[in-house]
Amino acid sequence: MSSTERPDNPDDHKRFSLGEDWIATLVGLVLFGACMAGLISSELIP
Repeated sequence: MSSTERPDNPDDHKRFSLGEDWIATLVGLVLFGACMAGLISSELIP
């Protein structure tokens, strides 16, 4: 492969991986769900 060619999947690590943006999204949704379900009290929310 010459230096001008790029691999098809540069992020392919042969394993399941999530980007940090997706992890932050999932954590936010879990926290939101916990707030809506009443698992987190209103005193903890700034």
